[in-house]
Amino acid sequence: MKTFYRQTKRLILRDLANDDLMNVHRLYSDAKAMYFLDLPHAEIAQSQEYLEGVLADNSKNPRRSWQIAVELADSRVFIGIACLEPETAELKDGRAELSYYFLPEYWGKSYATEAGRAMIQFGFETLELNKIFSGCVKINAASENVMIRCNMQKEAEYKKHTKMHGEWTNRVEYAILREEYYAAKPVGTATCRPHIK
Repeated sequence: MKTFYRQTKRLILRDLANDDLMNVHRLYSDAKAMYFLDLPHAEIAQSQEYLEGVLADNSKNPRRSWQIAVELADSRVFIGIACLEPETAELKDGRAELSYYFLPEYWGKSYATEAGRAMIQFGFETLELNKIFSGCVKINAASENVMIRCNMQKEAEYKKHTKMHGEWTNRVEYAILREEYYAAKPVGTATCRPHIK
């Protein structure tokens, strides 16, 4: 098992823990935060089940799931979750999906972009992935903008691909390749301080 801890300019990214239940439930029961996913956790039992699943995944060797709590570095206040999900346990396919979910009061401050960049750095520099991809419904412009600011390139737009709140809507998908990440990163720079053990 590997534990995860990283610090960026404004954020701390760390593994979820048992005492994060209320943080998790606050996020996943927030109708505005979950609007574009259309699957809020109305009951705390759902959040408990999710958290237990995350903690079980964290203990696996090799670890394949990285669902990470995001906090403000100066106050240690929980603001959301960033995820990197490799497609196979052994990482043999070299691909992983990036996702991010933040409490609405922290939207519009580029926290998702900062966390997303840290997860991308981890994916390429630590997990040695070949490709990181992400996607959202087209009407979720804020999420799409995060992908763009993370230097991801648009790969597809699927028409009426996702049913959300009873209506079919388009889905967009973005990705960044390992060589694109390193080509865009100035030599000798780091976006965050890693700690994995």
